[in-house]
Amino acid sequence: MKIGYARTSTSQQKNSIETQIEQLEAAGCDKIFTEQKSGKQAENRKELKAALEFCREGDTFVVTRLDRCSRSVKDLHTIIDQLNNKNVGFKATEQELDTTTSAGRLMIGLLSIVSAFETDLRAERQADGIKSALEKGVKFGKKAIVLSEEQLQRAIDLKEQGRTSQEVATEFSISRSTLLKKIKEYKERD
Repeated sequence: MKIGYARTSTSQQKNSIETQIEQLEAAGCDKIFTEQKSGKQAENRKELKAALEFCREGDTFVVTRLDRCSRSVKDLHTIIDQLNNKNVGFKATEQELDTTTSAGRLMIGLLSIVSAFETDLRAERQADGIKSALEKGVKFGKKAIVLSEEQLQRAIDLKEQGRTSQEVATEFSISRSTLLKKIKEYKERD
C-alpha cells in the first residue's frame, strides 16, 4: 500500500495542497494524509505522525518533495529511520528519491554524510567564533549585577523598615536571592 502525505505551511497555499494530492493520487497512493502546519518540527505535525503510524511493513510512504515532510536532513533521517524500522519504503516523487531501490538508499546515505559534515562545520565555525570573541575581550554569560554601596545600604534600610526582601528586590529590579546574596557579601566586607 502507498500512503501519501501532503503539507502546506498556511491555508493560503490551498492550490499547492490540492496539487500535491493530485500528484500523490497519480503516484498510486491508497490513503493520503494532509495538513497545514509549519514543517520546522516533525513532532508538532499530528497528521505526519498519524501517517507514519498508519504505515505497515511492505508499505511505501510517499511525498511529492522532501520539504513536504521534513525541513532538515536530521528530521528527514529521523522519519526514514522510523520507516526503515517498520520495513516501510520512502519515496519523493519530484526528486526521484526512493529507498526501495539501491540508488535511493545510496542517496539517503549521502545525505546523512553531508548532514554530519554540515554539523561538524557549524560546530567548528562556532568554536572559531567563540575563540575570536574571547581574544577580543568579549564576555559570555550573564552580566554581573553590581549594586553600589549606597544602593546596598538603602536596601538594608528598607528591610529594617519592614519591607520584605521581595519588595526590596523588585525595587532594584533583581531577584530576591541576588538581593540577599549581595547584602550578605556587603555585610561580610565590613
